[in-house]
Amino acid sequence: MRCQHEVRIMTKSTANQLRYLFVLAILASAITIAPASAAGGALKVDITRYEPYPAEIGKYVDLWVSVKNTGGGTAEDVTIELMPKYPFTLDSSDNARQNKGSIGTGFSAMYEYRLFVAADAKPGTHEITIRYQGEKGATWSEKDFEIKVGTDTFDSRGTLKLDAITTDPEVLIPGDKGTVTLTLTNTASQYSVTIDGKDYDTNAQLNEVELARSDGIVVTTDSYRNMGVLGPDDSIEISYNVQVSDDAEDGTEHLNLVLTGSSHTYNAKWDIPIKVETAGIKIIPSKPLKLAGDGGKIEFDVANTHSSTFTSVSIEPRADGITFTPTEYFIGTMEPDELFTIEFDCEVTEKSSDGADLHLYSEYRNGNNRHEVILNNRVIEIEPVVPEGNSSTVMIGAALLLVVVVGAGIYHRKRRGA
Repeated sequence: MRCQHEVRIMTKSTANQLRYLFVLAILASAITIAPASAAGGALKVDITRYEPYPAEIGKYVDLWVSVKNTGGGTAEDVTIELMPKYPFTLDSSDNARQNKGSIGTGFSAMYEYRLFVAADAKPGTHEITIRYQGEKGATWSEKDFEIKVGTDTFDSRGTLKLDAITTDPEVLIPGDKGTVTLTLTNTASQYSVTIDGKDYDTNAQLNEVELARSDGIVVTTDSYRNMGVLGPDDSIEISYNVQVSDDAEDGTEHLNLVLTGSSHTYNAKWDIPIKVETAGIKIIPSKPLKLAGDGGKIEFDVANTHSSTFTSVSIEPRADGITFTPTEYFIGTMEPDELFTIEFDCEVTEKSSDGADLHLYSEYRNGNNRHEVILNNRVIEIEPVVPEGNSSTVMIGAALLLVVVVGAGIYHRKRRGA
């Protein structure tokens, strides 16, 4: 009986010891896993956002890291350090560790970082590590975060080509507004391709398509984003509005079409040539600009010397002291290098010995752009009119003059004979 009693006592004692040790273990583990703290402060670290999302291969990505004090006291000296891993590198290693001092309970501080994504990075999810401490000399705590790289969970092998460039109007004039339409085509002919024993789809992704300006042309349309995918042999037309500067010179302006695809390998850039010409409507007199007496006709050859088709072409002559019929000659559409002959009836309402200065107003449209040109270097010659009532007087005078001349000749002969 005594032995049994001693065994029971020892068993109870052992159980109590085990309970005691278990409680101590729980307390110890709670102390061990507690987050970084300082003077009662407990820190919570998160990446609030990063841009662009997803991060783009071969480009920079900006990160915003939030550190919040969730404890009951102030975190006196908070420091965080970003520890990038491949494919990420910091723009400067000096920026890895940042300290913004103390953070009060319930308050947050924001830290900004810039990382470069390696050009040979693979699309997918990659990790970075951020470590932090609440006061100088305290133990560092670490936390891993995921950053998505690339635009898709699958690896596409579709390749885009620039199929066509269309400008409306075809050739621009300084000051014109126009539209540039670009056709992109997926060159793949089947829906999948096998490379090194692995199957890939042949979709072509369009994450961003931007038309960049030149010195003489401004692009007024923003870039297109997240346009989806093009299947094999599919095409898409993308249009941009542009405006030519007033002082642009004759020649070709070069815009850049920049495509961001599914990865750095499938990004592309194309040269987009845009023609600019200052040439327009030319007006040439096809007969001498001369009016006999009270009026007559004048005639012009009108030529389109521009490389685009003009519409709504009209010519209006103006001169002081002359009335023109029609007052304005409407030609309409003129193709490049087309020549059109027009004629005006003229009535002289005011006499001028120096002729009349002729002003020719040429109006036309290049696309939706209205143009007006004035030519001021022409003079209409007006011949003087002999009054009808003075014609008999002139004839009588001429006859009398003839009689005088003949009489003088006869008289001169008689004197010589004498």
